Amino acid sequence: MTRTKPWHYLTLKNSGKNEVRHLLIIFANGSAETQLVQFTNGVESIIATGTEYETKLQADTLAQVWNEDEKFECLPQGTFAFEPLERTVPLAMKLGFTLVYDERFKTKDWPNPNFTGAVPLSKWPGLTAKNGGGYNYALDQMRLYAQPTLPPSSEPLIAPTDGKEFAAFILKHKAALDTVGPFAEFVLGGD
Repeated sequence: MTRTKPWHYLTLKNSGKNEVRHLLIIFANGSAETQLVQFTNGVESIIATGTEYETKLQADTLAQVWNEDEKFECLPQGTFAFEPLERTVPLAMKLGFTLVYDERFKTKDWPNPNFTGAVPLSKWPGLTAKNGGGYNYALDQMRLYAQPTLPPSSEPLIAPTDGKEFAAFILKHKAALDTVGPFAEFVLGGD
């Protein structure tokens, strides 16, 4: 069986720079001919070509160099790198997703009913935040996650180390996020 779907191989994050790098392996001719592609800030760059084995080795080597030289950390599987929508949509589309299923777009009204809430990913507006906040988005293999973000503030966001104070801080932070909007999850579809 020949692989055809792009593979989201690694995600690396530098929290200090607030930068995320995604490494994808694109299958041009199964495992025999692949491309190693970097996605940063929604921009695609082809890094290397070769067999799947060769591009995996190059990706692992590059991740190690970025870790040592630029302090990027490989995110464990199941951990998400949240980014603005304009960075997440091109990545999702490169991975073959073309639709997002959003309950807000379900309608039974004729002449254009939308029973599933399917929206072209390229036209999906994302979520609207309240109270000056925003949203960041992340992908897994089948879903798009939306996480509220607080509005910019002049106060530093430093958690106390004392147990009771830390718990109160977390509750206050969660309450502030809830005023921006809910965490949401959407199913992706496509080719």
